[in-house]
Amino acid sequence: MNIRTSSLLATLALVVAACGGGVSDENTATSDDQATTTTTEAQLEAPDAQFLTYSLEAGTSYEYEVSIDQSISMSAEGDTTAMGDEEIPGEMSINFTGTTTFMHSVAEGPEPDTFEITIKGNFTDLEITGTIDGEPIDPTEIPDFAAMEPIEQTIIVDSQGRPIADDSEEFGDLFGGLGDLGGLGDLGSLSGSGFEFSHVGPQFPDEEVGVGDTWTDTIEVPMMGEDPITTEINSEVTGVEELDGVDVLVIETQSLTSAFEFDLGEFLIGFFMAFAPEDGEGSADLEALADELRFLFSIDETATDFTTWFDAEAGYARRADYSGGTHLVMDINMPDEESGEMIGFVMDMTVDQNVSYRLIGAGTPQA
Repeated sequence: MNIRTSSLLATLALVVAACGGGVSDENTATSDDQATTTTTEAQLEAPDAQFLTYSLEAGTSYEYEVSIDQSISMSAEGDTTAMGDEEIPGEMSINFTGTTTFMHSVAEGPEPDTFEITIKGNFTDLEITGTIDGEPIDPTEIPDFAAMEPIEQTIIVDSQGRPIADDSEEFGDLFGGLGDLGGLGDLGSLSGSGFEFSHVGPQFPDEEVGVGDTWTDTIEVPMMGEDPITTEINSEVTGVEELDGVDVLVIETQSLTSAFEFDLGEFLIGFFMAFAPEDGEGSADLEALADELRFLFSIDETATDFTTWFDAEAGYARRADYSGGTHLVMDINMPDEESGEMIGFVMDMTVDQNVSYRLIGAGTPQA
């Protein structure tokens, strides 16, 4: 079995990554009288309210064991030649799991109290089960779309975990070297960078917070003249637990990203029109094509849940569990390369996954 859907997933990755963006200053905090929380072992006294910050040290590395459990269900109908040389299955239901280590290497950021974090990892041993067009997947013949190239990407965050845009990046570099599976990677990226494997932990407010306190972050991403994609992230310090012999704060976070549609066809027609000859030659053909061309992506409202075990004294997350899913539809109507006749193709995909991070090394000097 040789299924090639790498270009398809790469395109989807770019669309979903459009959910990324900067965080507004809409942070609020409230408190109640809760003073302690129950753990499975003992009652731990809740600390006083405090400013929560990340205390990452430039020149050191933080190593996380990362586990992923992801399920993808897909159905497709229409003329698959719309996808060029890609061989698209009509029905697919697969699950893959794997565990690896990710190294987060820290350098000084461009501004005070910012960090440049280079993330490297590679899922070399994925267990894949499921069916493609009714046939069981042979674990010895891994489909191309399930192959993950080594991941290496650099992000910049401030001491409160907020992402900082790098103005030197070009558009094509914004999505990192994700590989195929990486394009449908970490649904739980609190930095708003789409499905990338990213900074571990939530964004913190400007106020002191303690057990029972909540805060809200809002991300808005403009969409080429359309209404922006909005993500609301609500976090709460729910308790204190002992982890690795250290008292850590347990932070529960829920994010909700609005549904959105994006028609790449409209963008392409606008691009072609902008470079059309001034004498109008070919404009009638472009206008006729504009009436039929469609490269529409639709993504439903997406909810994601996060739990972070944060070591407030050390200033980093010792553990984080992310879970979520999304449903998207791709609807294509475009001219055939040979005949010029319009051909249509519709793909419906649902992705659900759990990602867990566990700290296994902190503050190690870089080689």
